[in-house]
Amino acid sequence: MIVFAVLFMILFFALQLLVLFCCLAAGNDAYSQFLSDQEQMEYLAKWKKEHDYR
Repeated sequence: MIVFAVLFMILFFALQLLVLFCCLAAGNDAYSQFLSDQEQMEYLAKWKKEHDYR
């Protein structure tokens, strides 16, 4: 019974690592989100300047 519990825990943490690496690879980490937000702000500032929008 203990063997099954240990195998379950190993499987659980292995799947958690897989999800973590998939999120990082997809750019869903905090730094990627920060960069995306910064790029959007720069784009909007440029658009407002080009279109003379207040």
